[in-house]
Amino acid sequence: MKKQPDFARLFREHFDTTPAKLMYQVRQDSNRMHDIVFLSSLIHDARFRRKDLVLRNKRLVIGVERDCWELGMVDRADSKDIYLVQSRLIVSPVTEIKWGFAHGTDFAPEDELWIHDIWIARQAIQPGEYISLILGGFTWECILTVHEPNMTVRLQDIDIPRKR
Repeated sequence: MKKQPDFARLFREHFDTTPAKLMYQVRQDSNRMHDIVFLSSLIHDARFRRKDLVLRNKRLVIGVERDCWELGMVDRADSKDIYLVQSRLIVSPVTEIKWGFAHGTDFAPEDELWIHDIWIARQAIQPGEYISLILGGFTWECILTVHEPNMTVRLQDIDIPRKR
């Protein structure tokens, strides 16, 4: 059996280890599902508040603070840490936003939510037209109905990553 790929090494080779603004866009072609998995790795453990979602003309912008897994760890005198950066997750055209909370929980608009992953639902709502793009956390999910033929999903750093 072949050895598994080292994804941390692939990240570092692709993005370099020098802090710089990142812009990552999911492609529309047959690479879309792979790109979503890659994007999920970039936003894993990113934090945001429900009040930080801005939907204007079917363009959803979510302000997030993300850990820069692609840069590797920062050495400290007594521990290791990770770079942080303010980013925007931009999705369009979004036609509907639904929230789901596990076990009867709910979160106030100012509560911090941690993103575990992002994925595309396997079953289309209306095949060929709309899909569900889902942001998920431990006890919550945000389901975005997106018009598929024109779908844009992009992560864009606002600043240069910084040490905590």
